[in-house]
Amino acid sequence: MNFDEIKNKASELLEQNHEKVDQGIDKAAEFAAGKFGHDDQIKSVAEKAKDFLPGGQ
Repeated sequence: MNFDEIKNKASELLEQNHEKVDQGIDKAAEFAAGKFGHDDQIKSVAEKAKDFLPGGQ
């Protein structure tokens, strides 16, 4: 399997499961905000991360 095949498979899985991935990003952001503070900055980064995912917003 070459890199392009792996990348395409990963993109397919992200697209098919984008809601779960979004939820995971939200949970990680909540954890980080609870641990380190900076809620607004962490939320902003989480939203930007979601924008890079296929099948999302």
